[in-house]
Amino acid sequence: MNIKNIQKQYDKLTYNERFALLVAATDRGDAADRAALVSSAPRKTWQVPTTWGLGQAFNFLADFHTMMQMGYAASFWYMLFHEDDETTARIIGLDFNDAMILLQRRIITSREAFRVVCSDYGVDPEKLLEGLPFIEMIQIVELFIGAANYESPLEFLELQENIDGLKAAIETKRKDWE
Repeated sequence: MNIKNIQKQYDKLTYNERFALLVAATDRGDAADRAALVSSAPRKTWQVPTTWGLGQAFNFLADFHTMMQMGYAASFWYMLFHEDDETTARIIGLDFNDAMILLQRRIITSREAFRVVCSDYGVDPEKLLEGLPFIEMIQIVELFIGAANYESPLEFLELQENIDGLKAAIETKRKDWE
């Protein structure tokens, strides 16, 4: 079958057909066919405000933060109820108490880095997270950790590196729209 003859028909593809062929070309690593499908696709033009990219970046940041915190929260609850499970300590490579402290430090550091970055951009972090899935569970874990460590608060774990990483992600996502 001659690919050039097939590509001449690409302008007649429906959206669904084009999408299926794009996925197939990507799966088989056929960059040339993928490029031909993309370049032959009909175009639409939109206008967005100049703040669109930054808005998209913060949507990404809120989703990313929520997913990371949910992963940490799931690990926290698992470990809390499997304290006597030697397998957990063996997998982690730390004793239970050290692993729990490390996990709690990651949770509070991620929360603080998110708050600092939002503050630096003049964005209310609570409003940004409002309504996201499972946010209440994350807040419960954060409150639980704060209460459990009230007498002796935990130190942050590489806070500045976390802040820098989040800011770099925001700027990268923002520039995608410029």
